[in-house]
Amino acid sequence: MSPTTAPSSPVPASSKHPPEHPAPRLAQRRRSIGVVLGLALAVLTYIAFPSSAIDQVNATAVASGEEAAFTDTGLRTVAAAAVLLGLWWMTEAIPLAATALLPLVIFPALQVADFEEVAAPYASDTIFLFMGGFMLALTMQRWNLHRRIALRVVLWVGTRPRSLVLGFMVATGFLSMWVSNTATAVLMLPIGASVLGLVSSLAGGRQRIRRFSTALMLAIAYAASIGSVGTIIGTPPNALLVAYLSETHGVEIGFGQWMLVGVPLAAVLMVVAWWLLVYVLLPPEIDTVPGGREVIEEEWRRLGPMSGGEVRVSIVFLAAAASWVLVPTLLERTGAALNISDALIAMATAAILFLLPGDRAQGTRLLDWATAKEVPWDVLLLFGGGLSLSSMFSRLGLSIWIGEQARGLEVLPTVLFVAAVALLVIVLTELTSNTATAAAFLPIMGGVAVGIGLTQQEPANVLLLTAPVALSATFAFMLPVATPPNAVAYGSGYVRLADMVRSGVWLNIIGMVLVTLAVMGLVVPVFGLSL
Repeated sequence: MSPTTAPSSPVPASSKHPPEHPAPRLAQRRRSIGVVLGLALAVLTYIAFPSSAIDQVNATAVASGEEAAFTDTGLRTVAAAAVLLGLWWMTEAIPLAATALLPLVIFPALQVADFEEVAAPYASDTIFLFMGGFMLALTMQRWNLHRRIALRVVLWVGTRPRSLVLGFMVATGFLSMWVSNTATAVLMLPIGASVLGLVSSLAGGRQRIRRFSTALMLAIAYAASIGSVGTIIGTPPNALLVAYLSETHGVEIGFGQWMLVGVPLAAVLMVVAWWLLVYVLLPPEIDTVPGGREVIEEEWRRLGPMSGGEVRVSIVFLAAAASWVLVPTLLERTGAALNISDALIAMATAAILFLLPGDRAQGTRLLDWATAKEVPWDVLLLFGGGLSLSSMFSRLGLSIWIGEQARGLEVLPTVLFVAAVALLVIVLTELTSNTATAAAFLPIMGGVAVGIGLTQQEPANVLLLTAPVALSATFAFMLPVATPPNAVAYGSGYVRLADMVRSGVWLNIIGMVLVTLAVMGLVVPVFGLSL
């Protein structure tokens, strides 16, 4: 079997292109307003930034045993840059990746940092971790392994209406841990649509199964977002969090460590979303799906037996996943002095994919450069820009100033901070890119965590306010523009906006509660935080 070209390359979770329904003129107006507003507020921030701030920052630095080397120009520049990049990212004034390149211009041009220093975060090891993950996902798509996994899971769970919805959610959620959530939704929705097409013909029309159709389409879209929080490479905000903590606070998060938080959170929200859809909001009109299993089995038969290339991709995928989870634990327990990072495993996996044969008759490899070129390089640039801006927060003193302003809030319970951050980010990411939101808020919340004293006993306590940023940025379920899976589901024609909003409101609220519980109940023990 020769490799199969994927119908679409993986699109990152951050790429929030609105569906075709809204008028393009509206998007153009938003971008134009974003350009002007961003520039105006950036200039205003630079001019109006408190002149007393530099004295406060240097005094705090001296009290902490650091050198009073911060400058007024540097402080004003990074504050203005944060406003400009944040607004341009959130309004998509120019392409997200183009905005991410601005730190390379702003800070060296205003002579507050060297170009090499500003550029260093664009080569962070987390960027290479995501690059390797993208290449693995593209290879799975090229050899149709992702489709085989999805169909097998659906057949395993069963094809009664509620079971069928659950099966699609489990398959979609698992795939989105490793493959772009958009690519996963694009794969699963046509399979779901083929099932619905058969059922509607047997049931006497689409209106006879409207609730079931809507529930299945929404379930696939929601599961694609929910499942992606399970791993570091599942969604860009997770990777941004890991890179930010490593670069700015010296806190390292292992692949397996994150799964101890992300997988339980995703599993619980998945079950809640399934129950809410099929038992409360959109209970199916039918008790059985006539011919549903036959449709799935026919799709399965079309795949044929696993090719040699597909088998080898499966082995590499399992080896990479096992290495990410087990290698850090084995090194720690054996006391080995080896330094094998998650990024090293990712790039080794990519190299192996380029080396191993795919179709021997055609002389192809598992992964070729024509396929690898489909890696979403714009997402990697977006990572770099976010990390560069974050590094300037610390390098030029803005994190210290934010922390000082937040000191008066230290009397409030930590759980209220966590819930407030989760709610704020969920609301914002309904209208803006989740990766851009995470990039803008991670350094701000990091500064607040330092300012209210969370990091005095344990530096990793910064996770208490930064982890909910990353987790919540992926949990946006109300609007088609909130995530690409939502847009794909809405564009299928089976989902009305009112149904998405009604379901999404409940899931947003539940998501906020679960993120808060996950931070307090999982992040704290897994990372050894102190409250």
